[in-house]
Amino acid sequence: MMIKNILLTTMILLLSACGWQLRNSEVVPTDLGSLYLSSNDAHSDLIQELTRALNLYGVKVVSSSADASYSVVIVDFRRTRRTGTINAAARVAEYQLNEDVDFLIIGADGSQLIPLSTASVERVYEFDEQDILASDSEERLILSGMREEIVRQILNRLRVVPSAGQQ
Repeated sequence: MMIKNILLTTMILLLSACGWQLRNSEVVPTDLGSLYLSSNDAHSDLIQELTRALNLYGVKVVSSSADASYSVVIVDFRRTRRTGTINAAARVAEYQLNEDVDFLIIGADGSQLIPLSTASVERVYEFDEQDILASDSEERLILSGMREEIVRQILNRLRVVPSAGQQ
């Protein structure tokens, strides 16, 4: 058992010494600088989640585009809910949820660094008409997960933005 621990410790030490890290462990570049979020609804759940994620990764979110190295502009947000399938009684058995966010990334000089892009997520969930409260709770949970996925897609686009010093 002790030999296994020593081998494991040695392997971890060697991997960390050579600069190896888990894939996708750096979601946002550390030298991104400050960022301004622009949206029609500055207090939406999406903007709050995006701000929280950016702060988590050490990106300073500023209140003015003049103070920012970059701006993420949310152009459009669409959410749809439609019947996915129906049961034998011709009632809803599943719902399909879709969220689409159109956004672009602009540099401090006003140049468009990332053209208009769309982050999209689709989920299907079973609707139980015998337990509507549970189905509503499940839908809210799924919508929260979809918002997190949209945020992740926007953060992934920030990876390809040149660092603040390269602009």
